[in-house]
Amino acid sequence: MHFKTTANVNVRTGPGTEYSIVRTIPAGTMVEGDGGVSWKAVVLHDGTKGFCSAAYLEAVFDLQPLSSSVWVPPVPKEYFALSQTYLNEDWTLYPKFGHHAGVDYGGHGTTGIQLFACADGEIVYRAVASSAWGASLGNHAALHVPSVDRSFLYCHMASEPHALGPVEAGEQIGIMGNTGTSAAGAIHLHLEGFYGRFTIAERSFTSLEDIKRKTFDADAFIRSRL
Repeated sequence: MHFKTTANVNVRTGPGTEYSIVRTIPAGTMVEGDGGVSWKAVVLHDGTKGFCSAAYLEAVFDLQPLSSSVWVPPVPKEYFALSQTYLNEDWTLYPKFGHHAGVDYGGHGTTGIQLFACADGEIVYRAVASSAWGASLGNHAALHVPSVDRSFLYCHMASEPHALGPVEAGEQIGIMGNTGTSAAGAIHLHLEGFYGRFTIAERSFTSLEDIKRKTFDADAFIRSRL
């Protein structure tokens, strides 16, 4: 059965507060679970297992089966080729942790390239280039896809991203650009995949292992569903 967390909640090694904390997950996270009235045995989307207090779990009955979900490339077909891969090691471009946290699709100097919602979902976060995070990510927005409980962070858009709220697969949500910190000023889409419903706090990586724990290969995930 699927549940959504109603607040930030601890995942513990056993069904009680006396057990140690495995992880704290944010409100709005989808988990699979079963068990008793007070505590549920849960499995997170990255495979982590533990127990959560049932008081902070809300049953969800309307998740779409994966097979019925429509997926599309986030960029036009002619640009749907990677110019930078997930976790590519480069200590010059990424001096803090040495690895690329997302994937890149190059625009080859072309302006005005549309960016599309890769699946039905909701824009749950957006910010402009003049914001604190915009200094590095430029104009950016996060799309949460409830059917798989994963989020996709679109970065370096040329102009302000789509407004918050629901979007459909293939709907335009921005224009490819080079705002923020873009290597050599290249026009491209930097796309990151996150487990669960995105919050900007998830972007504060603390180590390479933290990146691996929070993110996934967005390109491989999307391609597997086309």
